[in-house]
Amino acid sequence: MRKVRVLCELGHEPVLSAVVKLGLRERAALDLPAIAEASIDLNGAVIRAHAAGQTITEAVDQLDERLSRRLRRRRKRLEDRRRSGEPDTGHRPPGYAAIPVDERQVVRHKTLALHPMALEEAADEMDQLDHDFFLFLDADHDIDRVVYHNGSRSICVVPEVAGEDLPGDTRPPISAGRLVLNHLPLADAEALLDEGDEPFVFFAIPGSNRGQVVYRRYDGHYGLITPVD
Repeated sequence: MRKVRVLCELGHEPVLSAVVKLGLRERAALDLPAIAEASIDLNGAVIRAHAAGQTITEAVDQLDERLSRRLRRRRKRLEDRRRSGEPDTGHRPPGYAAIPVDERQVVRHKTLALHPMALEEAADEMDQLDHDFFLFLDADHDIDRVVYHNGSRSICVVPEVAGEDLPGDTRPPISAGRLVLNHLPLADAEALLDEGDEPFVFFAIPGSNRGQVVYRRYDGHYGLITPVD
């Protein structure tokens, strides 16, 4: 595809491969049935994007915009690291600070407007933001979900949707995770986080079906992400 070839020049890195997938989803009732996916291997770093539209042309235009934004963001990040002398190791901060349970508290609370997106797009956003998890509103199923990296760095999604055909062509396969949407007060979600080994707890407060995430911060405290109703 001509647009992808042009975008490959933005990275200023060797392009080892580029895969583009276009298609129409079978369910005609979907508002955005056309999909466009791309995966570009820049010197071993895979940049992915997924977009949907009413037509293939609209989906391709959205894909072009998202790939451009991600490639420019990667280029800027690499340039900033070169200027600062920081090595691009790809490693994450080691472990969590040790703080007694009774001293831990929510020190960061983000309230987000969750725009509907496909599962593949949410996984792309997670990877591009270099996060371990990403809370999103699933456009295909109209539910809040979390896509995340498990302990082996595989990509998982919760909650599971029966009969769902999970994607894999232009990315590592996404599998259904074992976590569930717990209906809990925040204090109980924090306690569940303390008792387990998972980096976050996906929950909804009693009487609501909007998913929230309470997660471990590297400083030992908690962070909380809630959607705007």
